[in-house]
Amino acid sequence: MNRTRALAVIAMIAVTGGLAQAARTRGPQLHAQLSSLPLDLGAWTGSDGAPFDDETVRILGADEYLNRSYAGSSGVPVDLYIAYYGRQQPGASIHSPLHCLPGTGWEPLDIASVAIAQPGGAAGEARRLVVRKNGDRAVVIYWYAVHGRMIANEIASKAWLLHDSLRFQRSDAALVRIVVPVQGTAIDAAQREGLAFAHDVLPYLPHLWS
Repeated sequence: MNRTRALAVIAMIAVTGGLAQAARTRGPQLHAQLSSLPLDLGAWTGSDGAPFDDETVRILGADEYLNRSYAGSSGVPVDLYIAYYGRQQPGASIHSPLHCLPGTGWEPLDIASVAIAQPGGAAGEARRLVVRKNGDRAVVIYWYAVHGRMIANEIASKAWLLHDSLRFQRSDAALVRIVVPVQGTAIDAAQREGLAFAHDVLPYLPHLWS
């Protein structure tokens, strides 16, 4: 294990331990149920996906989740998944797509970060993955919503959670994940579709949580 990776592991252990000690107050900070997110978002029209089975819900450990598919003028489906956690603690914390997707057979082919402006012009950053499973490929865009911040990096999100747990007694956060199938070789087109949807859904998210 190289020095950089070792330091990252140590930081993750320290942050996780700190959260376990600090995040003991303040339950969910949802302003509204995730299901209140409109099915019509500008040019996008959505439909609810099938609910997860009991075992999947247990493993996720989220206080609330949303599973939907939207389509815009191109007709390409854009899947939206949001998981909200009112209190981060061992056994009930956000699952990183970098770990979950390989566990379900999706192989990451490329990993990058993309800048996305939040409502009001605040800087935000999301993670962009190109993944493959059998003959299918998809572009995955996700970020951690942590008290007004839009964070791509797993360690950074946990560090901010530790900071807010100690200062504000809050460890609530959400994962927002967008998945767009790649049709043919058009990875760039799938990424543009995902980023366009992210841009249009972002203004609605502050109405769901603080």
